[in-house]
Amino acid sequence: MTAPFRRFALLFAGSLVLSACSTGQQHLSSPMPGPAEGLTTIAQASQEATAGRYGVADKLLTDYSARYPSTSESADATFYRALFKLDPANPNASAREAAQLLDRYISTNTGTHKTEAQSLRRVASELEARAVAVANLSAVPKTEVLKSEDKSKDEELQRVRDELAKANAELERIKRRLAQPKP
Repeated sequence: MTAPFRRFALLFAGSLVLSACSTGQQHLSSPMPGPAEGLTTIAQASQEATAGRYGVADKLLTDYSARYPSTSESADATFYRALFKLDPANPNASAREAAQLLDRYISTNTGTHKTEAQSLRRVASELEARAVAVANLSAVPKTEVLKSEDKSKDEELQRVRDELAKANAELERIKRRLAQPKP
């Protein structure tokens, strides 16, 4: 059982206990159906993602957010959608989509994972930048890479030849100087 799942399961169980305790009392209000359903939805989405059904998890969270857009659980659903979009095991993983979802989550005034979202946003940016770099590297034809390698090798070879020519010239100068008779 993952830590987020355990946490939400405990929160859900606690809300059920509080709900059961307040059924006979008028002065305590029962929890709104949105937040209670949100905890259940997030827990169910976590189970789906753990089972590798990321599409189902994403749909559950998206549907909940559409029904209860102004709840903190809706914001948390956005956070978990982004988290699942960053999972390398997700066949539809997308750092760009995760970054957009995290930006949306961070811009809300609700939600309980602001610090984590900011860290994940930086991770998503780095993954996106690396993907672009790899794509750019893949776009360069291998002949251009080889040409640039050949060019650097040619430049190095020319530098060594120049140094050798200077050393030979110096050696010849020394030989001539030593060959001259002393007065």
